[in-house]
Amino acid sequence: MASGLFGMAFIPYYNHLMELLDTNEELKKSAKGMFSQMCWSAGGALVGGAVGGPPGAMIGGIAGSVIGYCRVDPYQSMVETLRKLNDEDKAKLVKKIQELVGSTGIEALTRFIASQAQREILVNFLRKAAEDFKGG
Repeated sequence: MASGLFGMAFIPYYNHLMELLDTNEELKKSAKGMFSQMCWSAGGALVGGAVGGPPGAMIGGIAGSVIGYCRVDPYQSMVETLRKLNDEDKAKLVKKIQELVGSTGIEALTRFIASQAQREILVNFLRKAAEDFKGG
């Protein structure tokens, strides 16, 4: 299997990615903003609307916002999911990120996240990948 994983050459890149996710405040801000825009109140509004029509949607949206605020940090949940990947999935993730970044170099990944738009693209990609790896 090591030959299929290129002798574990993906590990330094993966480790750098995880370090960036742990320490880069701009990535965290991008993720939190995206997650909050996507999740807060949407689920509550949907359920509330299904149960109580338009007034239920409004109440559900408010309740969903409060619950979402109190829930686990989705960014940390995503990072933890990515940390728990097996080596084969880590290699797949690294390959896809390298394709997204357009380079296999670690420095290119660091440069890639310098732009707000690219940070959002990366975080959105990682969120989707974490969901896929979880089977969700």
